[in-house]
Amino acid sequence: MLTRFSVRRKSKDVFQKVITLRKLGYSYSEIIKETGVAKSTINSWITFAGLNLSPEHMQIQLKKRVQNHVLGTLASKITRLKRRDEDVQNFISEQKVNFNDPLFVAGVMLYEAEGTKSYSNGFSNSDFRLINLYIKFLEKYFRLSKKENMSFRLYIHEIRKSDLERIKRFWSKKLIIDVNKFAISWKHNIVAKQQENLDYVGQLSVNVRKMSHFISKMVTLSDIILTRYQKL
Repeated sequence: MLTRFSVRRKSKDVFQKVITLRKLGYSYSEIIKETGVAKSTINSWITFAGLNLSPEHMQIQLKKRVQNHVLGTLASKITRLKRRDEDVQNFISEQKVNFNDPLFVAGVMLYEAEGTKSYSNGFSNSDFRLINLYIKFLEKYFRLSKKENMSFRLYIHEIRKSDLERIKRFWSKKLIIDVNKFAISWKHNIVAKQQENLDYVGQLSVNVRKMSHFISKMVTLSDIILTRYQKL
């Protein structure tokens, strides 16, 4: 039978620590971590001690949990940022030998001028030559493939729906990509001149997939290249 005498005689110091921690708002898992006492024993001791958490204790426990969550989230963020920075710096170190390569500089500047610096990381243009140049840049220096690491989206004015197949065939031929690989987005802002332009082929966007920290790498490269050429 559990009595105050038997509990304290058996493990007075540990018993006191368990009760004290619970009064401070510690959770069962936290008490187990601090004392090594089994959950069933902790529960028996707390019940025996008549320790019911007051609203104040509940607030303490909630506050502790929030603080632990915030600290855990912050620690995870710091770890992620550290890994990103290391990955970017390693990539930059590898690419230093290419800083004077015309294709390398051209690819970086294309992204700086027309690339999106947000989640989508896309580069878009209506000139197939620039798209091809950018793809060659990705293939050579990032070792990416059109099939595995790039997706393609066509942006076409709604009034040119009848030209869809012709436009897809155009880009397929110029980029050597299957016509079924193009996703389609329709532009709804009507521009009268587009209806008259027989050479209209819309705008193509190239997005990178399966490449860690791509935007950070491109932005860092851009800053380096721009700084270099501004000093000339």
